Parts: sequence; structure tokens; C-alpha cells
Amino acid sequence: MLKTILIGIKDVKLAFRDRAALIFMLLAPFLLTLGMGLVTGRFSGSNSSGISDIPVIIVNQDDGQLSEALVDLFNSEELAELVEPSFGTIPEAARLLVEEDKVAAAIIIPAGFTRSIIPQEGDFDEAAETEVVKIEMYANPSRPTSAGIIKSILDEFMSRIEEGALGGQTSIVQMLASGRITPEQAEAAGEDMGERLQNAP
Repeated sequence: MLKTILIGIKDVKLAFRDRAALIFMLLAPFLLTLGMGLVTGRFSGSNSSGISDIPVIIVNQDDGQLSEALVDLFNSEELAELVEPSFGTIPEAARLLVEEDKVAAAIIIPAGFTRSIIPQEGDFDEAAETEVVKIEMYANPSRPTSAGIIKSILDEFMSRIEEGALGGQTSIVQMLASGRITPEQAEAAGEDMGERLQNAP
């Protein structure tokens, strides 16, 4: 405990000796707060946001629960004032809308996205290999702020999905290694993991 305190005191002393680091340490949170306030319009005294109704087109070629969850996220009440989603069926047409500056970004969900994350029947067979399917985001370079917000929403969604999937897969591998479940039971465990991941908030 004493060593931890001494190390902490030493780090504080070093931080206060470096003037540039100290200024950055104190100003960074303030500048971040100021920037977010200007972007969202919190400092304008009005209820409307500085950025709102960001046009984004979503092409969902996947028929799984995770792609539906992403679509529901962009349609949610929490994002109603921030984004204005529309939906298409052809990826090339969605990219064209971005190039024509009609939307800030296009999100293309390929077929097999859900299956690449949530194990399905036969995915635990030795011969079965599930490739990781990635969502494509086609950003509009002329709208960097709006495209950046869309990317942040997508990144947060994927981060939560990957965290849940990795935790579930690690648990299954550990149960297999310890002999708590058999390879035949791993499929049922994977389906249970998938249901929990789908029902996660």
C-alpha cells in the first residue's frame, strides 16, 4: 500500500514539473466539453441541437437479429433528433447517394453478419469455419462531423457486440477445456450465448 502511495506521489510531482503536460491535462477536459457543447447546441440556450437530422442510408442484406438490432438503434427515440435514417436495398445506389452529397454516410450490412458473430447450427463442427463479416460504412468526406457521429454510433454498437461475443466464446472454450461440457453440448451453449447477446440492451 505504501509503495502504491509513493509511486502516485512521484507521478504527481513529475506531472507538475512538465508544464506543457500540466496545461494539457487541465485544458483537455474543458476543451472537450466546450467542443461537445458547441456541436450539440447546449450553449446556445435553445432546446434544439447544433447538429440534427443527419441523413444516413442503411442497406441491410442480413436477415439476422443483430442487423435488426442495428436498424432499430438508428430508428430509436434516443437518436430521433440526431439522425434521419433511410433504407435501401442496393449498396451501389447507397454509395452513389453519398457521392452526390445527399447523405452523410451509407451503412451496408452484408449477408451473414449475424451468423459470423452468433454461432448457429453446425458452427461448432471441426470442419466448419465462420468468416468474420464486417459492416461497411461509406462516409461522405464533405460532411466530416456528421459522418464522424455516425461512425461513433456504429463503433459503439460493434464494441458492445464484440465484447459480448468474445466473452461468450471464451466461456464456451473454457467449459470445453475443463470438461464441464462436451463438444456436442457446445452448440447448445452457443445458442444460449446468442440468445443472451440478442437480448442484451
